[in-house]
Amino acid sequence: MLQVNDSFRALPILENSPQGNNQRFLRFPLNGRVNGLLPLADLRGVIQVTLTEVLPVPQVAEFLLGIMNWRGEALWIIDLAALLGATHWCRRENVRNSGMAMLVQVQNQTVGLLVEQVNTIEVYDSQERLAISASMLPTRLKSFLQGYFMDAQGSPLMLVDTHAVIQALQSI
Repeated sequence: MLQVNDSFRALPILENSPQGNNQRFLRFPLNGRVNGLLPLADLRGVIQVTLTEVLPVPQVAEFLLGIMNWRGEALWIIDLAALLGATHWCRRENVRNSGMAMLVQVQNQTVGLLVEQVNTIEVYDSQERLAISASMLPTRLKSFLQGYFMDAQGSPLMLVDTHAVIQALQSI
């Protein structure tokens, strides 16, 4: 179920179910040059997170910002860009004290993937998904992606593999 807050109201939510091979994805910036996509089917909600709400946990992987309470449930908050090899949230220039957490659930475990913002819901034909070549990205990054789509402007949209992200959390 998609939770709506004030920052999320502008997203055009498509009421009709996808036709044929079309799938819906939430688009968000991974960094200044690359956008990511998250399958809407994996999305449980989107919430605004202030870093003061996140309780740091010592001696965990750096991409884990900590845990926070959401509806009485303890959620891990993952810095998605840091997991994918980018600069850690707290070390970025012009660091923001809040962001948007895309809540994903895999096998009864909900995790918040923190990004600076979410953009739109977009539809792509699953048969148009492109494979990531061996030379395109570092191996660590490729392990968290299912491939990519090209948008209308010819820019790649990296498709995040939510199952791989959850597995990274479970292996810690």
